Amino acid sequence: MHEIERTVLITLPRLFGIDLSITNEVVLLWIAAATCFVVLMIACRRTQLVATGLLQNGMEALIEFIDRSTGREIIGKQAGHWSSFLLSLFFFIFFANLMSLIPMPSHVKAMTSNISVTGALALIVFVTTLVVNIRTHGFLGFVKRFAPEGLPLPVRIFAFPIEVISWLARPLSLAIRLFANVLAGHALILIFLGLAGSVAWLLKPLPYAGAVIMSAFELLVCFLQAFIFTLLSGMYINDAMETHG
Repeated sequence: MHEIERTVLITLPRLFGIDLSITNEVVLLWIAAATCFVVLMIACRRTQLVATGLLQNGMEALIEFIDRSTGREIIGKQAGHWSSFLLSLFFFIFFANLMSLIPMPSHVKAMTSNISVTGALALIVFVTTLVVNIRTHGFLGFVKRFAPEGLPLPVRIFAFPIEVISWLARPLSLAIRLFANVLAGHALILIFLGLAGSVAWLLKPLPYAGAVIMSAFELLVCFLQAFIFTLLSGMYINDAMETHG
């Protein structure tokens, strides 16, 4: 048992110092995106007033739940403009997370256990909220939000850097939360499988049972982490559009 290692498949020239080479990890990202697209296309290719089939019913219920929980209940009337973005975030992260359950650690892993991937997703949300903030409030209005009106000037001066740091920490917390939870679950499953190969045959059922239990638990974690990431993204977008008195 060994963890997948980064392997360059196609070497490409650097662009502004960024390595654009296609690696096995990039291919795994493409596979996650393609799987997400194909499953949703099959589930939604025949839109009917009443859903039929297990896949269509399941996806319809899941889409309705995510759209309501991360969009309509948080953003309100403008949720329709953000439904596609939030649902795309959720399903891509969910399918990427599920790859951690494939029992081929030397070839496949959840790419959301890579901080570069979760950091890129968090950066997309960060840039989106930044643009929405400036469009809604204007640049000066956006800056003024870090120094709430109604407070004494010394307090506002003291609060400004704290509010800025708190706002800049949002993408960092998004990236680290998703990365750490997916990586931890993946590592625990590998530990159990590794123990199965090193203990006496009488004890082998125990680590295998632990791996099965952790895999079932990881299925819940895959959903929860995708949901939490999407929920927080919806909250940040709503905060960017919110106007105060």
